[in-house]
Amino acid sequence: MNQQSIVFERLFDAPVARVWKAITDKQEMKAWYFDLAEFRAEPGFQFQFMGGPAPDRQYLHLCEITEVVPEKRLSYSWRYDGFQGNTLVTFELFAQKDKTLLRLTHTGLETIAGEHPDFAGSNFIEGWNYLLNSSLKRHLEPSEKPDYQNHIVVNASAGAVFDSLVRRIPEWWTAGFEGSAQQKQDVFTIRFGNTVKTLEVEEMMPNKKIVWKVLKAFIDAPELGNKSEWVGTRIIWDIIPQPNWTVLSLTHQGFTKDFECYTICEAGWKFYLKESLYGLLTMNKGVPS
Repeated sequence: MNQQSIVFERLFDAPVARVWKAITDKQEMKAWYFDLAEFRAEPGFQFQFMGGPAPDRQYLHLCEITEVVPEKRLSYSWRYDGFQGNTLVTFELFAQKDKTLLRLTHTGLETIAGEHPDFAGSNFIEGWNYLLNSSLKRHLEPSEKPDYQNHIVVNASAGAVFDSLVRRIPEWWTAGFEGSAQQKQDVFTIRFGNTVKTLEVEEMMPNKKIVWKVLKAFIDAPELGNKSEWVGTRIIWDIIPQPNWTVLSLTHQGFTKDFECYTICEAGWKFYLKESLYGLLTMNKGVPS
């Protein structure tokens, strides 16, 4: 049986003690994880909770803590009542000055594969990505004006995902593409009719991360008083490889619900990310403007 595991890493702008409390204190966990009746970071402690992808598809999770190294490592088993198989969840914390790198590893997924479609590896990737990169991030780094975030999980390599953001932008975003996005400091322009935006590749880590800074913007919508709101915002792509799958996480830094264009642009991001780019990566056919 092939081993299946998931690994996520996230750097939080919070000290180790703060992150440790968030993953071990029942009240803190309620804010970003699950509402547990009781939780103690002690080897042998057993806890349970209900969770699932929809209100009519909830499963009883049965867990037992197997290892505790305060402010460094927490492990617990994770299985489902009425189903075979058992998995292991491990949180590891690494201090980086006043920040914390959290590594989440979920192993043993092959033992529950086939038990139920809801236990597919892609669903675990989707769930952990949300919990760590959205829910826990908001809990540890609260903001009155959170940035726009979204993501997709695709059955494609990290290299293919990276390539779609470097060479294949006209195939999923807009055919009105000019310039280059293949190297750091490259500048490119995208056009959607009279709507025009110019971006610079500010950061590039092959198969891992890309950051575009918006230099110029004109959004051709008559109802907008400020048609250049995107200027100064950053579009951050995090590529997170997993066995057989890749998570592509989008953060539009600086783009918040206060923007006049939020409703228009949110709908655009959802379409181009979840339909067009997803289609390009899974069926080799995007739906660009």
